[in-house]
Amino acid sequence: MRKNRTSKPIRHRLRQGAALCVLMIAAWLVWLTGDPAAAMGRLRALASSTQVTTALLSSELGIQPLRDGLSGWDRLVLAQSSLLSATLPSTLPTPPNAPSNTEHQNQEPEFPDVGENDELPTTTTAPDNIISRTMVAGSSAKYVTSGNVSIYNHTDYSLDVNALLAAATDLPARGKGPQILIYHSHATEAYTMDGTDIYQESDSYRTLNTDYNMVRIGAEMKAVFEAAGLEVIHDTTLYDYPSYNNAYIRSVEGVAKWLDQYPSLTLILDIHRDALAASDGTIYKTSAGTIENCAQVMMVLGSDASGQTHPNWKANLSLAAGIQAAITNRWTTLARPIVLRTSRFNQHLSTGMLLVEVGSHGNTLQEAITAARLFARAVSGIMTT
Repeated sequence: MRKNRTSKPIRHRLRQGAALCVLMIAAWLVWLTGDPAAAMGRLRALASSTQVTTALLSSELGIQPLRDGLSGWDRLVLAQSSLLSATLPSTLPTPPNAPSNTEHQNQEPEFPDVGENDELPTTTTAPDNIISRTMVAGSSAKYVTSGNVSIYNHTDYSLDVNALLAAATDLPARGKGPQILIYHSHATEAYTMDGTDIYQESDSYRTLNTDYNMVRIGAEMKAVFEAAGLEVIHDTTLYDYPSYNNAYIRSVEGVAKWLDQYPSLTLILDIHRDALAASDGTIYKTSAGTIENCAQVMMVLGSDASGQTHPNWKANLSLAAGIQAAITNRWTTLARPIVLRTSRFNQHLSTGMLLVEVGSHGNTLQEAITAARLFARAVSGIMTT
């Protein structure tokens, strides 16, 4: 009993000490930079680091890091991530000095993938220390798989992949007019610079230059769809600029206007890229395996699990399962497992709405373009005019 009475005051003092340190660092950064906004950006990056979070959580819970190098916090993150089961030693070989965990920035609202004030050198070739990964379904019970179709389920709903596939249908035209809308809630997201694909950054791994950000990926998809005889609207609005916050709120307003103007729209694609970075700074990129110079794609689906109205989520998930089957029947490892999350990602507006991640920030633009074109080819095959 005596031990319990003394442990709480100690942890309380530790928390007070940590808070004092943060305040002192904040004051020092303001004095050093003369820029309160930049100082707060650096402070947020420090406060969000894995090391600080782990230390504070361990102090609060009275736990110690595990002896295998993974803390309790690391294991919690690994268990919940839709991406990490595929990188655990039980499913994929781990390279020397591989990190214990990575970060997935898919949640709504999203936050910048890397530190807001990180300065990156101008490059002419992609760094050779980026680690390539072919993301596949892991052994976690959250993966639901049938054949080549796998879903990582972040909700508490029970999923039947076979039933979803049975309910999936081709995408028929809804009258005369465009069938496909492509837009980008996070249009300024960009890739690792390589070769002649060099751009001026608006933020880390972001650019306003539409030849190198997600607008370019959307344009590549549009060209493939149009070559297949489909009519496409490409909304090139930079919904995440100048303010990254509330990008989804701005994009949902834009999509609603397109849907009102063109009732013929059958497929609405919000095209992003993922971010895969370890706590030690190691960057990962996705690889479609045997397909040369090709990233992977991933469909992210929303649901009503958060309590928000979303009458379309099951239909959208069935559509994604059908697309996943069409992709994997042609290119086995082009598509990562589908991710079902609790947020809506604007997909409550209509059936036929998908969020698609093309590669990650560690991929090059050319690797993302290859993946985007193949994705559009597979989807074109299930579109009917």
